[in-house]
Order: sequence, then C-alpha cells, then structure tokens
Amino acid sequence: MTLLSDSVAVAGRYARSANLERDAARPEPLDGYVVTARTLDVVERVVSAAAGGGAGEAWSLTGPYGSGKSSLALLLDALLGPADNTRGAALSLIEEVSPDVAASVRRVHERHGSSESGFNRALVTARREPLAHTILRALESAVRRRFGKIPPNSKFRAADTLREALEDTVTDDPRRTGPSPSALVDIARCLAEDAPLLLVIDEFGKNLEAIRDGGAEGDPYLLQQLAEAGQGSGLPIFLLTLQHLSFDDCLAGIAHAQRREWAKVQGRFQDVAFVESSSQTRALIGTVFDVHDESLRPRIARWAEARADEMRSVGIAELADPKAVAACWPLHPLAALVLPELCSRYGQQERTLFSFLAGSDPRSASSFLATTSVTKRGTLPSLGLDDVYDFFVANDALAVTASEGGGAREFEPLGRDLRQAPRCTRLVTATGAPDESGGSAQPNLHVRGGQSIPGDPEDRRRRSRRGTRRTRRQRPSHLPGIR
Repeated sequence: MTLLSDSVAVAGRYARSANLERDAARPEPLDGYVVTARTLDVVERVVSAAAGGGAGEAWSLTGPYGSGKSSLALLLDALLGPADNTRGAALSLIEEVSPDVAASVRRVHERHGSSESGFNRALVTARREPLAHTILRALESAVRRRFGKIPPNSKFRAADTLREALEDTVTDDPRRTGPSPSALVDIARCLAEDAPLLLVIDEFGKNLEAIRDGGAEGDPYLLQQLAEAGQGSGLPIFLLTLQHLSFDDCLAGIAHAQRREWAKVQGRFQDVAFVESSSQTRALIGTVFDVHDESLRPRIARWAEARADEMRSVGIAELADPKAVAACWPLHPLAALVLPELCSRYGQQERTLFSFLAGSDPRSASSFLATTSVTKRGTLPSLGLDDVYDFFVANDALAVTASEGGGAREFEPLGRDLRQAPRCTRLVTATGAPDESGGSAQPNLHVRGGQSIPGDPEDRRRRSRRGTRRTRRQRPSHLPGIR
C-alpha cells in the first residue's frame, strides 16, 4: 500500500496567503492563480477606466476577510507593471478567460506609452496608523520601484517634498506633525505626470479603525483630494482601497459630523462588492489537487461517476457532473458542497478554505493525503462531511479573527452542538423529495465518513431506519448542516 500523498499533491501557491509588499512584481504568487468572474470584473473596470481618457478613477472594494482581495491587487500590479515575466504570466491568466480583456490591457499600455516601463505602482498594506503615513509609505515605494532610490529633484521634481515628508513622519519635533495632505497629493501628481499611477491600499479598514478608536488622526480630505486628482480632467491616478467593511460601517461610533464627512469621501469612489459565489469557490477547490499518478485517473473517473449518480438521485444538481466531482477528489462531493458555505459563514472565506485544503492541521486535506493509504483496488478513500465538521469544531480559533464581522458569535452554537453530538456527524442521510403518496420519490443516499454505504435496496432501508433512530437520539433538533 502507498500513501495518497505519493500520488496526489496540493498546489504550492495555496499554502500561504498573499502579502503586497513581499509578493509584488514576483511571478510565483501568480502560479496557478484562478481568475474568477469577480476578479475579471474588477480588472475590466480598471482597464476600461485607463483606456477611456487621460483621467483616472477611484474604487472601494469591500469583501470578507480572506476573499482574495490581496491576490487581486497583485494581479493588477503585474498587469500594469513593466514588460517582464510577471506581466507575461498575468496576461496569460487573463487571456485564458477573456482574450478581449487581455487585448484591452495591451492597448492601455500603448495608449499611455507604458508598454515597456509600465505604470507607477504604489501598493501598501495599511496599519493602525494615520492615513497620511500609510499613503506616504505607498508613494515612497512607487518612487523607489521607478528609480531604484529617491532620486534628485532634477529627475523627479517632488523628490525633496518626499524627503521632507519622510522626515516629518519620524521626527520628535512636536511642531512637525507628519506629512501634510498637500505634500502627498503633490508627490502623487508628480508620479502620475511621469506615468499613470496605480495606488492600492490593502486592509484600509485598519486606518479607519484607528480613526474610530481615537488612536490616529484622519483627514478625510486627503483621500478625497487623491480621488479627485484622478477624476474628471485630472491626471491618470487609479486609486483602490480594499477593506472588509464599508467606510461607514468601519467608522460606526464616531461623531456624526465626522462620519458624514467620510460618507462624502466614499461618494467619490465606485463601490464594488468582492464576494465569490459558492459555485466559483467550488471551481477553486478543483484547482487545488494535482494528481501526478496517471494510474489513479481511471479510478477517480469511475469513483466520480458513481458519486455524481448519487448526487443526481437526491437532487443535488450542482455536483451531478462527474468532471466537477472528479476535480474535487479527494473531497466527497457533499463535503465540497458545504465547504464554501461553512467558510463563508463561520470562517474567513478563501483563507479558511485553503487552510482546510492545504494547511498543516492534522484534520486538513493535506494531512489526510499524508496519512491515508490507497490500495490498488477497491473504493478510493475520500474526505467526508464528518472530516469537514471536525476541522471547524477543532479550529474554532479560525473564526475568532473574524469576530468583528460576527463570525465568532455565529460559530459558537455550531461548535457547541457538534461537540455535544460527535457521533451523529459520522452519518449523514440525504433524502429525495417525497412523492404524492408521501413516500420518497428518490432513493436514499447514506454516507458514512465520506463513503457510500454498499448494499441492496432492502439493506439500505434497514440502515436508513437504524441511522434515523440513532440520529434522533443523539442530535439536537437545531443542529446545523445535518438533515
């Protein structure tokens, strides 16, 4: 017998989360990246704005923790960067799903004369600090990426302004309170005169939280001035903020007048909801596992055919396609069905998803591959619903970091109920809709530990009666996810 990990591997890119400062301008984070419909929509918005004229635009992307906003920012950085391997990799990803959008990216570079050198790109991850400090770090990074260092004024006319702003940030002189909004806007304008400027602030909610909690000053007009500098007849400044809540939600609790001012600022931005559908998330699951043992593929195909028939028999149309089921193996299709919803409701979206699929936790799919044997014959092993629930119950700390969005509070009753009735998660009964006589119009499907229970119809009926009695004895009536 051999271990599944000898034949199946988890794609390396799913083993860690994206970081703008670390991963910018590198092709490796794009390896295996899946361009979803939501990702393509944002790329198309930015590219269309850049192709439309000399002015820029501003967007506010709001999506849950772990939904892939940082990875999207890296993709935009690569697409609008210099003509190198990273841009080539990003264009190839876009071309696979939309040749028209890829062609638009090329036309944008031709229009702005950036085919070789690319846009100026200022990417930054916000901290709990004054907004001016975050934007200064972004603009400094853009200058250093363009020139290799802060150049003399003869090469970049705002160089001295940038140096003074940096000094104001670190000085102990109480008369110097940090970079002024006018200085930062001037630096941004100078960058945009050289080449279009892409300014991305990731985790922007941290700036807003610092303002809300009174630990940092926040000038709403700085962000408004930057947005307006790239709109109308302004310069090509393309500004994106990425956060998990809207400006108004992040600033709940501050004075009404200040909150109203920030609402005016958000009015300068196009609001974009960055949330993937469950079907898109299942498509991501299908890209995670790499089967490098070709002898397994016919067995996986037969396994998938049987599971797809079972899904079809109980009316689960989303996973009645054998190809979709095969792509998700070693996950049982029922596990693949509920996993996106659990990650959305009780975790951190894709971050929790890939923690389960690629993490080092002993209950993860990666650990399942490393500890599970596969024989040359017989039914292939798979991860079932019980494994998914065990992971969420054992790792309720995953939801704690989402507590600001309510995830931790919602998770508590789920974990409590499952801990009280651990055995019932070993048996899941999916029943077809009743016919007119009150009986089942479809055969019952029984799954134990992710495996179909074999036997003739009468055997299945006996197991169903025993399983139903066992479940009624052990399960609280409100236990979520078990029907």
